[in-house]
Amino acid sequence: MTVRMWTRSEEAGPQIRGCDRAGPSTGHPALTGAKLAQDLAIAAEDLAAACTYLVGEDLITVDWTAGNTPAMVTLTHQGIRCMEAEEERS
Repeated sequence: MTVRMWTRSEEAGPQIRGCDRAGPSTGHPALTGAKLAQDLAIAAEDLAAACTYLVGEDLITVDWTAGNTPAMVTLTHQGIRCMEAEEERS
């Protein structure tokens, strides 16, 4: 399995872009792990690795299934700020 680590400028890349489309009752943008894996066309193992990294960067929170796969991925406040900064640079 290959795990790619992102630089600061890449943090708001496609790995978390999908989260900015919908949000649970917390008001923070969220996406199911299954939808995110489908949208990114990546294996569950790679998605889990990417989510673990982004959690460590405080960009997302993850509700994990018993099988250690993301059930729900939610942007944190820091993740939202990162996305906004990325959009301003575009």
